[in-house]
Amino acid sequence: MSTDKNTFRIGVCMAGAVSAGAYTAGVIDYLMEALENWQKAKELNLPGVPIHDVCIEVLSGASAGGMTAAITAASIQNDFPHISQKNYEGDEGKKNPLFNSWVNLTEKHGNDMMNQMLSIGDIKNKEKNPCKEVKSGFNSDFIDVIANRTINNVVKDTNFKRPYFADDMELLTTITNLRGYNYKLNFTTALGESNYWMTMHKDIMHFQLNETGKYHNDGKIPLHFKDEDGLNKDLLINAAMATGAFPVGLIPRVIKRDPKFINDNPLLRDDNHKDVIVNPLSDYENVNVDGGVINNEPFELTEKILENRRRAEIEKVQGKEAAEKYVFNKSSDKFDTTLLMIDPFPNYSDGPDPNYFPLIAIKFAAASLLGAMRQQLMLKTDQIREAFSEENYTRFMISPIRSSKGKTEEYSIACGALGGFGGFFSKKFRVHDFMLGRRNCQKFLQRFFSVPVNVKNPIIVFGYDGMEKDFEIKSENDGNIFLPIIPDIRVVKDEATGKYKIIKPEKETEFPYPKVKLSYLLSLRKKMIKRFGAVFFNIKNGENPLYKKEISPVLERLRKKSSPLRPVTSVLSKLALYTYLGIGISVGKKVAAKSFIDSVIADMEKRGLLEEDK
Repeated sequence: MSTDKNTFRIGVCMAGAVSAGAYTAGVIDYLMEALENWQKAKELNLPGVPIHDVCIEVLSGASAGGMTAAITAASIQNDFPHISQKNYEGDEGKKNPLFNSWVNLTEKHGNDMMNQMLSIGDIKNKEKNPCKEVKSGFNSDFIDVIANRTINNVVKDTNFKRPYFADDMELLTTITNLRGYNYKLNFTTALGESNYWMTMHKDIMHFQLNETGKYHNDGKIPLHFKDEDGLNKDLLINAAMATGAFPVGLIPRVIKRDPKFINDNPLLRDDNHKDVIVNPLSDYENVNVDGGVINNEPFELTEKILENRRRAEIEKVQGKEAAEKYVFNKSSDKFDTTLLMIDPFPNYSDGPDPNYFPLIAIKFAAASLLGAMRQQLMLKTDQIREAFSEENYTRFMISPIRSSKGKTEEYSIACGALGGFGGFFSKKFRVHDFMLGRRNCQKFLQRFFSVPVNVKNPIIVFGYDGMEKDFEIKSENDGNIFLPIIPDIRVVKDEATGKYKIIKPEKETEFPYPKVKLSYLLSLRKKMIKRFGAVFFNIKNGENPLYKKEISPVLERLRKKSSPLRPVTSVLSKLALYTYLGIGISVGKKVAAKSFIDSVIADMEKRGLLEEDK
């Protein structure tokens, strides 16, 4: 935890995005490159370098954002090359954990991602899945490979320092807990005291970098990478896979936790809740799906962690009373803590519908109901008041903007097709979005992540003393002058003198907008038919060991009143049933595959991603 008054404290929150996590990864890659160069310039005592600091104290995320948060926490333990349009196809692309995880994935020549995701090995694997259970629409085995190679094999390089990340940095991923936590309310009734139970499915996995491994009774899971075994790396891997388990599409994940990580965590436990949330005497095990289902942008949790850290720091120096009185300074002249959100799909468009029409037919109402349920689940009622704040320098956002020849395009994210699954259809989509993330991060750092000079924020005044002119940013709207929170510079060696100097980074140029060939999409139809057939045929498989089927006595009597030909008709009935079932599956899988391919083609065409063969 940073205690320096000349330091900006930052929490980075990464929203869900499915395959568009490639964009978030690109943003993080550029952000880390900028921080590394600034730190190196300060350590070399180069002239003209701002001397204030920033410290990233929290990484948080949901779905793809949560996975990227976990990958980032592992990647900062070592040095690695950053990606450019010149080197991404070389070894640098494999050595960069962000690019390798989100762009390369597990793709190999002759075995692309859709080939892997449409394979039926996860259903037919007799060793891992003897019951042939269908656990997801797509084969999700590739996620296990990426999570293990990116996190499990990491060992901290003690010679490489990143002081711009807190030594005790906290990491949080949201998950949707299908088992849920039960909370009891007491009511007085005519029959006496009565218990009313509610179940909460909004859940988190909350880690903290901790070299000693000592648990502090605060619900934060200690985490370190100082040796091959590490500490709780297995939980981090499971948390990463669970938060990204897109419902139905990707496999749900089971997590087993020590109950203290739940019962002790104030983000899960209400201050007035007297009872424990789960049984403290046995590990808590549950099935989880995508954290984005309930909380896709956990910025409020990120802010709460930042606030709790600041209060703990104040309590050590000034006492508990002073800590309890602390509130975030949000004005530009006083703030020292801020949130940086990376959101590939910001919710800009869900405002009031001026053309609303009350449709009550079931085909309309059912769809509206599902949308209303999800929006209500994700509503942050305690954050509505923040929308009316006149000045708030504690929230910044990097969201995708793509321009071509100076014109802003309607669709920015190539992976955004098919609700975020588009990136699995072509590596070119993922490369584009990674590069777009870097480009957008560069513009954000150089133009928007800044503070007005005239407000005289003490950290900015200290950091830029005597060098304001070299870094000033002039607003295009009102002409006001700003200074960046993170100066975007590069350190290079002067060939003539052999000395180091600082220069401006090369401009991240527009990367060609990708396209996928129509013939490729059509070629997937046979693989989809095979996958859908395996799903439909085996969807009934799987037993619940706790469930005992009970047969009604009335139905049992009716069954006994069968004709003398019952054994024969029973065999014929079963034969007919399986015949019709086989025909139904054969027709159904072809219809489903055609419908899916049609949807893919239509969406790709709408977004300008489709290339028709000549």
